[in-house]
Amino acid sequence: MRPLSFLFVGCAALLSCASKPVRIASDRCWSVTVGDKVEGTAVLFAYTGTGCIECGASVSGRGCPGVGFSTADDTVDQVYDRIVQSAPVDDLGFVRQVVFLSGEVVPNGATGKPMIRATSLRLATANGS
Repeated sequence: MRPLSFLFVGCAALLSCASKPVRIASDRCWSVTVGDKVEGTAVLFAYTGTGCIECGASVSGRGCPGVGFSTADDTVDQVYDRIVQSAPVDDLGFVRQVVFLSGEVVPNGATGKPMIRATSLRLATANGS
């Protein structure tokens, strides 16, 4: 019975060390690395025009460089499309919206740089959540 109790205590200790989501916020600068889980608000930048190749979406906090962005499944992709299609568009064809998202940071398939793959996405409310 004693080895089983050590195993149980060891498993509990490892689970308590599991990574918690990195909190991101649209009003401050943040950075992420591949393997992070993220949750919070970000500014979504997306191109809505037709004359651009490699104009993928990105997310960032205030004063930070953008991090690549992708959707994890069709449900999140549909939310992304609704957000982009209903947002005001600037003269160059870009939209910028504050969104609440959660997901994981994965390597971009072309560059290997970190990008957030959103598993949950919605417009942020006025209070930022």
